[in-house]
Amino acid sequence: MRFHRFFSSAGLIALAILVLVSTLAVDTIFRGVRLDLTEGKLYTLSDGSKKIVADLPEKVDLFFYFSHDATKDALPWRNYARQVQEMLHEFELASNGKVKLHVIEPEPFSEEEDQAAEYGLQAIPLAQGGDPIYFGLAAVRTAGSSGDAKAKTALHTEIIPFFQPDRRNFMEYDIAKLIYQTGRVSRPKVAVISGLDVGGGWDMMTRQPTEPWVAYQQVEQLFDVTKLDSDVEHIGNEYSLLVLIHPKDLPETLQYAIDQFALRGGHILAFVDPYAEQDRGGMFGGDASRASDLGRLLNAWGVKMDTSKVIGDYKLAVPVAVDRDSPRVKHLAILQLTEKNHASDDMMIRNLESINMTSAGFLVPMEGAKTHLAPLLVSTDAAAPLDASLLDGLEDPSILMKNFKPTGEKYVLAAQVSGEATTAFPNGIPVKETKPDEKEESKKGSGKENDAEIQAPGAKKAEDAKALSDNKGAIAENQKKTGEIHVMVVADTDVLSDRMWVQVQKFFGQSVAQPFADNGAFLTNSVDVLAGSPDLVNIRSRGRFVRPFVVLQDMQRDAEANYQEIEESLKERLEATENKLAELQNHRDDKGALLTLTPEQQDTILKFQEEKLSIRKQLRDVQHELNRNIQDLQARIRTINILAVPLLLTIFAVVFAWVRRRKMRRSIGR
Repeated sequence: MRFHRFFSSAGLIALAILVLVSTLAVDTIFRGVRLDLTEGKLYTLSDGSKKIVADLPEKVDLFFYFSHDATKDALPWRNYARQVQEMLHEFELASNGKVKLHVIEPEPFSEEEDQAAEYGLQAIPLAQGGDPIYFGLAAVRTAGSSGDAKAKTALHTEIIPFFQPDRRNFMEYDIAKLIYQTGRVSRPKVAVISGLDVGGGWDMMTRQPTEPWVAYQQVEQLFDVTKLDSDVEHIGNEYSLLVLIHPKDLPETLQYAIDQFALRGGHILAFVDPYAEQDRGGMFGGDASRASDLGRLLNAWGVKMDTSKVIGDYKLAVPVAVDRDSPRVKHLAILQLTEKNHASDDMMIRNLESINMTSAGFLVPMEGAKTHLAPLLVSTDAAAPLDASLLDGLEDPSILMKNFKPTGEKYVLAAQVSGEATTAFPNGIPVKETKPDEKEESKKGSGKENDAEIQAPGAKKAEDAKALSDNKGAIAENQKKTGEIHVMVVADTDVLSDRMWVQVQKFFGQSVAQPFADNGAFLTNSVDVLAGSPDLVNIRSRGRFVRPFVVLQDMQRDAEANYQEIEESLKERLEATENKLAELQNHRDDKGALLTLTPEQQDTILKFQEEKLSIRKQLRDVQHELNRNIQDLQARIRTINILAVPLLLTIFAVVFAWVRRRKMRRSIGR
């Protein structure tokens, strides 16, 4: 009887009231509590985001514009907007009053719409002929009271013109970066010396200007970047970081400036390369080599890199298509590094899932060096050095597989170098050698013999005279001979190029960068940490790129290893058979005329043709066997995915019905 009373009209009304009161009470008491069940906690603010808003020097107003009424028939856009608004609310709650959120409906021809347009937000139609909608964010650093936003004085403004669907997984980072850029009073200064057109240039082939690399643009957004020319003779302490990208053919005076900057404690991030695929020529001259290694500077820091070798890695090799009709083959020099290739838990690489490199070199500590080389990124034990010259004009990557034998050693692809180092210029400031005819002209012009001598500022006369006579250099009084250095070296420059990690698409006139690897985050993390502003590091890579089927990859790798030798042997037999067959079929006399084949030769040709067909069949069987186990596992996974959930739901429904029926029988029996 009690069971039936509970489901009477009065009981249901009482239950509804109880649920309503409980919901309101829970919503009030646990307003700040969030439960995030996603992998990686994508909808929970990271510690970096919380620190950014907590450390804001000035208050920041967030103006979120969304055309709610105009999207009544666009449910996905409304859901996306609700997700953005909830994330903005999380930032507001974590800021302790330093961030104020304003949600605004910019109705057509309203003052709010004019304000959105004034900020630079974009109105984009979702369908052809439809009304344009606003879906953007303006962050304003203000001074004044916390009341009316219009009464405040805007000190700095940053915007997200329109929330792109492709950037949904990076929403927290985009918002945190916006607040970070808006709230900072000043940006760290970063100097860049590059032998590649990272900031945009001119393509001689197409005779068109080229866009800046996306990774470089990201650094420019967060830091005060200055590009230094080759004639720089001094790098000041106002720079928090010096970034070197493919430092090739650097003049000695510039090398000396870098040397002294490092010994004074300046932080350096250097990207060197034994084979820079983006290099279209020499940096400051006509050197056709694609290598850069900083020469004596790298050695003075206790590191060396063989510019004639690149790293090949069978386990990390990326399959590439040679042509449409051929199967994909592994390119030993194009590597996809994962978290397994992290040699440490450093902030620069923490949470980075995928970093793509190509024709990378490897770093080795020099014997007797006082500095310490701490690896950041390493290869697997299925790696070995390859001659860089093999990459010249390479069309078929399978050529790299011939005679490739892994050494079992893990090679260092990126590392931090720290400790006490000695100057690479013990004789002082490099002085250009003056030709005899130039000396005579100088003497005639000045009328004084001693005018031909060049003295460095603050140089000691006796030491300078000897140094200059030997054309070695001039010793400056303030030259650093030794010092503690803080250098990060990456043995690849192509890791920064767009093709290795990002696709750039146009979206209503905007360039939208859609990453498929973490290369950009790797650069920006490194600059953040070395320049002393690591708050964004923990957020940058929260969007997930790589979710590999590890079991499938391991099975495929094992299968390839098992069948590779058989396949190579069959290919060699096939090639030898085809050569013998061609030799017999094209047998000619001394005058070049085809000879008549004897019956024995004709039988031999038939046997060779049959053997050729047999070998080709064996090759196909090997290739089919290679994929059979993988396809069987894929079929099992599909079956589980299709049947598992319906089966579980059916079992749950049967059990629930059985339990409910038992309860009803017990209540009736009472």
